[in-house]
Amino acid sequence: MTSRLALRPQPLLTCSLVLLSGCAQGMVSLSPSTVISAVIMAGEAVGAHTRSGGGGSSSSGNAGVRIPRSPAPSAAAARVLGTADQYIGVPYTWGGNTPESGFDCSGFTKFVFARHGIQLPRTSREQARAGQGIAVDFAALAPGDLIMFAEPGEAISHVAIYVGSGRIIHSSSALGGVNYLDLAGDRGGWYVQNMVAARRLMSNGRSLVQSLSSLTIPGLPFDPPDPVHPRR
Repeated sequence: MTSRLALRPQPLLTCSLVLLSGCAQGMVSLSPSTVISAVIMAGEAVGAHTRSGGGGSSSSGNAGVRIPRSPAPSAAAARVLGTADQYIGVPYTWGGNTPESGFDCSGFTKFVFARHGIQLPRTSREQARAGQGIAVDFAALAPGDLIMFAEPGEAISHVAIYVGSGRIIHSSSALGGVNYLDLAGDRGGWYVQNMVAARRLMSNGRSLVQSLSSLTIPGLPFDPPDPVHPRR
């Protein structure tokens, strides 16, 4: 495999009909206007980009995946990553958004970036509109970017912070909590296969994130656990 992912188009229609299907836990009744807004959001986050081939729930490894070395993080990104590192080992809790309660994936990203004055909405689906969209390509990713994941035909359901050179930090149900993951390693297969969006939240030390009122979709349930087999 080359340094870039082998990518294929992701149709909008597959996301539009099942935007909320991956989030049965905590499902609430949503108005038609909210569902329509959520469908538009998924199209903006996923439809304009491409995704790696493969899909499915396998946690198999990525032997042969070649990921380019990232540049050193900017000063702002280094501060964010340093904060994220402080919470290694905080347990995964569905719906959790503090170190005391535990974190789910988007609760973790929201908490970490808030420590640096960057306010994010609560779920990965909403965070997929925050900041500036970038190509779903390892060569385009920079330390501090967000990466979103979704299985084929499903809603965005997981988010992680890109550390650089093929590593992410996230709160993962499969890992039991906040930890690092090497996407080229033996547990990175599901994540590489299901990368669907990437967002840049800061540039030259300045936030690129829009107002929360423009990003928030009222009533969306929390993100589900990532569908990867737990570590044994």
